[in-house]
Amino acid sequence: MIFGNPVLHRELFMRFRLRQMPLPVKIGIALAILLTLGTIYWQIFVNLSISTDPGVGTAAWFICIAIQYVILCLIAPIITANTITQEKEQQTWEMLIFTRLEPMEIIFGKLAARLAGPFLIILLFAPITVFCWAHAAVNTIETSLRSTIPDLILAYAVMILTTILFATVGMFMSWHTKRTLFAVMLSYTFNIMGLLIITAIVTGMLASRFTDGGFYQRCPLMWINPAFLMIESMTKSDGGNGHLFVIYGLICYVMMILLMLWRMILGFRRFAHDE
Repeated sequence: MIFGNPVLHRELFMRFRLRQMPLPVKIGIALAILLTLGTIYWQIFVNLSISTDPGVGTAAWFICIAIQYVILCLIAPIITANTITQEKEQQTWEMLIFTRLEPMEIIFGKLAARLAGPFLIILLFAPITVFCWAHAAVNTIETSLRSTIPDLILAYAVMILTTILFATVGMFMSWHTKRTLFAVMLSYTFNIMGLLIITAIVTGMLASRFTDGGFYQRCPLMWINPAFLMIESMTKSDGGNGHLFVIYGLICYVMMILLMLWRMILGFRRFAHDE
């Protein structure tokens, strides 16, 4: 249903078309991307190859994941915040809703197309990220600091699900507002201010009333904090409970994503004709 979706094909064509650009501009963009990636790859590969410090691989692994995570969290909401509002502003919404496409096809097609960019970033960084992880896994002597395959899988699960959640929030805000600017502002308010900052502040206030050092991990508010999830997925905690709390958080993310998609699909017909 996804790969044969005409909405997906249309969105991908509109977002990645380069035919209107002169050939020198296309070549310049390609060279800039290749040069940037090549420099990052070369610097990390050389530094890890000549270093005998076992902690260098772990640091490089953390840095690679952190860079990708920050980029994805920043761009995911904005690339979907105009998903519906742009159709309204360009007066193409009526053409879309009068097709024979089901609401699910339209919603999933638009979301999948907008996620192509973030997933391409993950794919481009994947080789060097795995290389850094392998270096850390092989050369780290201390068992408590050694990266394992579950650490790699969990880190990527957090990265991917957080990206999908942030993108879905952007689309959901675009669904409920009439202007792209408002959708962008609401998306960042919910993702950055709500999930990241407010959860940490409220948990800190609650933790000040308890003497238990593990309160941050056990507090459900922190399970939906994106920074907490990524840190816990890449670090070892006593008894391995940190990874369990990360799984709880990912389950919360999946439920939030499905709830927003369900709301948009369920109310599609009424929304389409009321606006």
